[in-house]
Amino acid sequence: MIQGDIPSDRVPLGPMELRITTAIDGVLAVVASVAMLAWVFGRPLFYTPNAPVLSAFTAFSLLLMVLVRQARLHLETWPIALSLAMTGLVLGGNASSIVMLATMPAKLWETFSGVVLTSSMTSLGLVLFCLYDFVIALRETPQSPLLMDDLLIHLALVPGGVSLLGYLLGNPTYLSIHADPRVGISLFEMALLGLYAAGAILSNPRLFLWRFLAAGWTNRLVFAGLFANQFVAPLVVALVFAPPGATGPGVELFAMLAGVVTTVTFLLLQARVARRQPLSGGTPP
Repeated sequence: MIQGDIPSDRVPLGPMELRITTAIDGVLAVVASVAMLAWVFGRPLFYTPNAPVLSAFTAFSLLLMVLVRQARLHLETWPIALSLAMTGLVLGGNASSIVMLATMPAKLWETFSGVVLTSSMTSLGLVLFCLYDFVIALRETPQSPLLMDDLLIHLALVPGGVSLLGYLLGNPTYLSIHADPRVGISLFEMALLGLYAAGAILSNPRLFLWRFLAAGWTNRLVFAGLFANQFVAPLVVALVFAPPGATGPGVELFAMLAGVVTTVTFLLLQARVARRQPLSGGTPP
């Protein structure tokens, strides 16, 4: 701990959760490092000039994020200030990328043919993951009236869900494809972000979601229904109502947003009930 650092509020993981999270982060760190080196040597992974590819900047962001998480989990003396600085670097870089893509003329991109930027949807997901990491590092107690960690992790999953919807429907808008067709979200990138999300959930035993699921099979079935409503129902809506080859936002996007609001509202109400009548449990099953 360095001078002026914030006291750690760490909750140790169970052995199994720690092993799985470490394995996930190890895979992500290796893949991100290989992806960055591949760009350096001019042979990007799964490169195609007419479809989204993994950006070196995305790989660098993921590498920093998993290194911070593993340092926090394994190093007792790891300073929180360093976690905040490295996470802030990722957040600031991706927020700047969103602004740059929104304001930079498309013709200017042609001068950067050897560089692929991080798509806006990917940057949004990474920013939300960074905010989630800030909450994990800074909070003083797990009893938060707003369940900020649960809310942020659910919101961070939304860009990935929208992107998967875009892939299944062939909708370039949902894949965050810009003027440069290489700037977007590929299946490879979706898989990496999904792995990071799995590690984020497993490495946080203080998520209210774990308490809720540990209370019984009824709660697990209810949440499975909410999850299906959030990610499966929009696909069904799209298959029924979206015309083939449609581009731009459709009714399926609003169905997904409605599912997100439903899930978040349900968890907030359950947390309020739990504060009055505490649920048993508190760690992942």
